[in-house]
Amino acid sequence: MNRSAALRSFFLLITLLSFSFLYVGCGGSEEAMAEDEMVTDTGVSEETPTDEQPTEEQPAEEQPAEQQEEQPAETQPAVTEQPVQQTEGPTREQLQSDLDALKTENIQLKEQLATAEQLNRDLSTKVSDLEAANMALRKSDSPRSTHANARPAMAGKSSQQEIQAYENAVGKFNGKSYRDVISEMQTLLNTGIKDDYADNCHYWAGLSYYQLKDYSTAIDHLKQVLNYRFSEKKDDAQIIIAQAYEKMGDKEKALAEYKKLIDMYPTSEYVGRARARIR
Repeated sequence: MNRSAALRSFFLLITLLSFSFLYVGCGGSEEAMAEDEMVTDTGVSEETPTDEQPTEEQPAEEQPAEQQEEQPAETQPAVTEQPVQQTEGPTREQLQSDLDALKTENIQLKEQLATAEQLNRDLSTKVSDLEAANMALRKSDSPRSTHANARPAMAGKSSQQEIQAYENAVGKFNGKSYRDVISEMQTLLNTGIKDDYADNCHYWAGLSYYQLKDYSTAIDHLKQVLNYRFSEKKDDAQIIIAQAYEKMGDKEKALAEYKKLIDMYPTSEYVGRARARIR
């Protein structure tokens, strides 16, 4: 009895052990199959795709990097605005400083212009004086026979000696010996040189006083020329009289004398100059 019970217990134990081994074997084979399914032909585990999932999502993770690359483009207007800030207009103080500098420069230019105009007037006057003297010299160098044909012969004629003395005095004017000219012309007048040369003696004496800037005495001699009935020096004397008054600062008398020249000697070569001085 005990023996049969023992045998049944033994067989029961064996049966339980068999089921246990069978169950363990099935579970192991399933795990092995699961492992075999996860192994590739190259022997590398296919778990790598699970590891590569982050790489597939990498664009999403790298999006901040792309945003960082795009960020300069977004902030680019701020960079381009920097030159605009550098090219902003000058300040009020700078504009005022530039305006003051321009005003100063304008004043300086006006002063220079006024100086240049004064120099131009002085040069014009000197040119007028030289032209008048040159014209008078050319007239005096012309033969007296021409003068005689230009006006009726006066009673009495100057001697050859007087004419030679007159011509010598005119030559000294060309050498700018004005005081010698005045002295010799005055001597000829005092000794009674005839009217055919007396007007010229007054003219050269007056012109010499003008060159010496004794304008008042120059006018006295030049007006004597106008008193002669016949004289080829009248328009020459008239222009010098006008210029002498202008030199003296008497603008009113100077204008009157210029107008007198235009009215009394309309064909004179000095009319154009007189009109220019009147303007």
